Amino acid sequence: MAHTKIPLLTRPKDDGKRTFSVALIALVGLSTVHAQLDLDGSISPAQLVQHTLLGTGVTVSNVTYNGLPGNTPLESIGRFDGSDCVLGIDSGIVMCTGGINVAQGPNNSGSMQMELSDVTPSDDDLENVAGDLCMDVATLEFDFVPQGDSITFAYSFASEEYLEYVNAGYNDAFGFFLSGPGIFGPFQNGAVNLAVVPGNFSYVSVNSVNTGSNSQYYQDNGSGSSAPYNTNPYYIQFDGFTVGLRAGAVVQCGQTYHIKMAIGDVGDPNWDSGVFIQGGTFSSTGGLSVSISTPAMDGTIAEGCGQAIVTLTRSTSTGELVIPLSTVGSATIGVDFSPLPASITIPEGQASASFVIDIPNDDLTELDETLIIQALFTGACGDAPVSAQLIIHDHPPLVVTGQEVNTTCSDALTTIAPVVSGGIGPLGYVWNDGSADSTLNVPGHSGVYYVTITDACGLVAEAGINVFAPCEVVVPNVFTPNSDGENDRFVVEGLEGTRNTVEVFNRWGQLVYQASNYANNWEAHGLSDGTYYYVIKVEGYSSAFTGHVTILANRS
Repeated sequence: MAHTKIPLLTRPKDDGKRTFSVALIALVGLSTVHAQLDLDGSISPAQLVQHTLLGTGVTVSNVTYNGLPGNTPLESIGRFDGSDCVLGIDSGIVMCTGGINVAQGPNNSGSMQMELSDVTPSDDDLENVAGDLCMDVATLEFDFVPQGDSITFAYSFASEEYLEYVNAGYNDAFGFFLSGPGIFGPFQNGAVNLAVVPGNFSYVSVNSVNTGSNSQYYQDNGSGSSAPYNTNPYYIQFDGFTVGLRAGAVVQCGQTYHIKMAIGDVGDPNWDSGVFIQGGTFSSTGGLSVSISTPAMDGTIAEGCGQAIVTLTRSTSTGELVIPLSTVGSATIGVDFSPLPASITIPEGQASASFVIDIPNDDLTELDETLIIQALFTGACGDAPVSAQLIIHDHPPLVVTGQEVNTTCSDALTTIAPVVSGGIGPLGYVWNDGSADSTLNVPGHSGVYYVTITDACGLVAEAGINVFAPCEVVVPNVFTPNSDGENDRFVVEGLEGTRNTVEVFNRWGQLVYQASNYANNWEAHGLSDGTYYYVIKVEGYSSAFTGHVTILANRS
């Protein structure tokens, strides 16, 4: 039977909630700095799995997203920090049936949604879970090898379908579909769905977890129009979400498994849903993990830009554990990174231990280099080497270029900005007037404005922006330097901020005064009254200004 995809914004909400367009979604994304759920969509799915999701005792390979290699950041998946919001999960990865910005609080809409091009039309396994057509499906998949005999991770499912569309045909659903040795289930490749309600093993969805069903696992989050949810950014955008759920399965130590994490809209593509998976919890008991933390938090670091912190974590804290270390890769010890210890000890009563690697700038132009840190651990699988990879790349040079800005002579403000490339953000700006914005508003008068830019790693570059706003040049024909406070100086209008030269000659052609970038401060000291001749050259004018000026001092 063919399914017809219902057009967006056709399903009415019965509580007067607003419907947001894609344009307003963009505004939500721009305002994330003001909310307490922090979202980052700039990290690829592969990096999210390796550096955010993984915990102890698991190695991962072959990460894909929506069937394609997971090396490109996409709008429907990203990293979140929920440590200061209602979600109850400190951090991890989030997948949505729209862009991840739909999750941003406060909950000021009951119908938030965003149509994207990087989601797949449907998924057979999700339709099996939901019992209906799935749309806007987001799918993260990867292979993994556990070091223990089980795997587990924590998660929360959230949706805009709560609560008004419970059991109303819009059962937005998701699943964690595990396949591999010893796994026998009803889904593709014999997979089982790990997203089940504890005790009754029904699949987690809008219909199965809500105020009327398995309510101990449900957290209401407002309707989109009720206080305090719709004003306080402590609350996320979704109308409800699950709490206290974990996924887990018995596996065979050292064998290769495959997992598909998928979420989709059900019944129509309206009102988005999301799944939050807690970082560091995709783990296998009895194992060890190695993680490398960098300022970029994505497994890469630039030469001369901070340190990498290596952390070894075990699943227990019992006994002292000495772990031998080794390195492989294209990076050179002592040149590209500081020497590592031969081993690291996790003391009794502690689950982890860390050490620091310095990454110096070798001032060479070269391709990215890899450093793979290997740790040897004897566990349930026997000797099980685990590793983590660090990619070291050249620090991109910070290049700041000034501009020639042509404008009209006016007191109206003109915005100027340098052209910046390279460096590592965030960048700091300091203009010669002390302001610290990336742009500067200046009046329409000729002048040069200097800016110094510093990147996050301490590289510094500066440039000058030349504003050319030629005002009418007016040269006086007389001035009276008698110290009475009126007309005491040779004041030429229109020279402010210009590059210029001024020369003054007596009647015999002898130079009596000369200045560059004249500041209207000549008082003709030592000269007798009479007529003198000037030659004034101003940058931007094709010919010099010439004429005569009379000095009448009447000095007594």
